[in-house]
Parts: sequence; C-alpha cells; structure tokens
Amino acid sequence: MVEPRCREVRELVPELALGLASGDDRARTLAHIEGCAECRAALERTASTVDELLLLAPEHEAPAGFDARVLDAMQPGRPRSRRLVALVAAAAAVLIGLGAVLVTRWVDAGDRELAAQYRSTLAVADGSYLQAARLTSDTGVEAGHVFAYQGRPSWVFMTVEGAPSGSYPVTLVTHDGRVHQLGDCWVRDGRASWGTSVDVPIRSIDHLEMTWRGVRFTAQLG
Repeated sequence: MVEPRCREVRELVPELALGLASGDDRARTLAHIEGCAECRAALERTASTVDELLLLAPEHEAPAGFDARVLDAMQPGRPRSRRLVALVAAAAAVLIGLGAVLVTRWVDAGDRELAAQYRSTLAVADGSYLQAARLTSDTGVEAGHVFAYQGRPSWVFMTVEGAPSGSYPVTLVTHDGRVHQLGDCWVRDGRASWGTSVDVPIRSIDHLEMTWRGVRFTAQLG
C-alpha cells in the first residue's frame, strides 16, 4: 500500500520531471525522495521518459493555456488532476515539436530537390554560379531584375519594367572599384529586355547600374 506522503509525491512527479512544479512543491518532493527509494526511482523513470520524448523534436513550447483548453474539451465538469494537466502539457509540447520536425524535413526535402535542379541546370550549360538581384531606382522603386551567370561564357541579363523610355548606358562595377561599360539598354514604353556576355567573374561584381538623363537604376549583386 502506498503511503499518503508517497501518493502525494507521485502526483507531483510528472510536474517535477517536466519542470512545471512550483518551488515549494519541488522542495518538498526532493526532500522526500532523499529517503524514499521507490519515489526516487519513479521520478528517475519519468524524467528519463520525458527526456527521450523531447529528444524526438526541437524544443517548442506549447501555446499558453493549451493544456487547459484541451482539458476543457474533455468531459467538462470532471475534476482535473495535477498529473493529467502535466501529462497534457507534455503531450502538447511533443506533438508540436514533432510537427516542427515534419515541417523541417518537408522543407529540407524541397530544398534538396531545388538544389538538385539548380545544379543540373548549371551543368547543362557548363556553368557554376547564378545570381539575381532587383533593379531599383535611387528612391527604392523596383523597376526590374538582373540575372548574372558564371559559365562559358558568363553573362548578365536584365528585364526592365516601369522605367522612363530612353537609351540607358549599362555599367558594371566590381568590388575593387573597376568600372566596365557593357553597352546600352533601350527602354521603350517603360519596358526592356537586354543582356550581354561579361569577361569578369560574377562573384567579383558589386553592382550594375543604368543611367539616363539623371535617372539611375541599380542592381546590387555584391
């Protein structure tokens, strides 16, 4: 037969193992298990189980009040035991954590597939690097995109939409400050598509810019 004091301690064991026990309850329980081998063994078993469950997933705390809402949905009006509350909290934490693991694995799988497609695309054209950047005005208005490809040959390509019509000289600037004039991009009705090969490593490019009559657009690649 379990002694009354042991019964009280056993009720607190799940909370203690989960770190949910109050300071007073923790102190009383720890004082008791120093002289009670059975209660100490019960705490060790529960703590070990909790540790194993939490190792299944990254740490992810259940939302505030989650355990109470679950209990409210389960047979309203029946008394709640401290142990049940603690176990529901543990289950919530583990389930949410496992959900995070599944999402992470799904995202990782998608990333791996995307990376494989990226590598395959580069391999077809004997390339090694591809980068993209937004083309924006000095005031931060987006007006297109610039794509830079490292391969044989390397090239840059831009799409423009929403820029004033005109002939824009395109300049490439490397990280060490060297300037390369690439040619002119003609914008008609606010739109353009333009590209050219380049003889500098794509990773050395800091930015591209196109300017016409005081209007400048820049793509920051560095």
